[in-house]
Amino acid sequence: MASSTFDTWLATRLEELSVDSEVYGEYVKGIVADTETELEERCSTAVDILRAVLGDDAALDTMAGELQAKWTEHELEVIELKAQELEKAKARHLVEKMEELKLVELNKQAEADKAQARSHMSKEELQQREKILRDYGAVGDSEFDEDGNVIFKGSQQTEELSVVNTNRGQGKVAQQELRDKMKKEHDAKVKREKELLEADRLRKDKAQKRTQKREKQRGCG
Repeated sequence: MASSTFDTWLATRLEELSVDSEVYGEYVKGIVADTETELEERCSTAVDILRAVLGDDAALDTMAGELQAKWTEHELEVIELKAQELEKAKARHLVEKMEELKLVELNKQAEADKAQARSHMSKEELQQREKILRDYGAVGDSEFDEDGNVIFKGSQQTEELSVVNTNRGQGKVAQQELRDKMKKEHDAKVKREKELLEADRLRKDKAQKRTQKREKQRGCG
């Protein structure tokens, strides 16, 4: 730990008195820091120790008052530093909490977007989509819930969301990259599903036209 203002002052003051600060510095500080007695008494005791080393030196006449004043400053300094550390800790906690809430909101928004997309499709359309995806091998283990919503079990997207929730404190950059990746994959999947639905519709229209054409030809014959 770095030396305090009191430590620096005491070392300098002892050197001025021709007292070895390395030998007596911690000793004097230990006496002054002992809170079992009043500060004034502690400072007087420390000066008595120094008198035993220097003799009845007039230079020590003001030493007790100096010790008392400097130690009071030191205690105020410690209190201020602790208050600053507490404020920093509160600020860090607030930032972490805000990031956590932001992630929760993003997840809620993602769920809301998916729900909105599903709301624009009928149950029949959802079932048709599921059939097409199965035909093309795009769905592994999946099923419908009671509302006709497709539930994908063990999907990569679910696993990645779980990773985000588990490691949300590891950094905004990694989270943003993962969200971007998931969005691209989701957009690509939606695009493919639309293409498949359109292809299936065209196939049915074409088949219907062929049937109508054959029926018309039979009628003319």
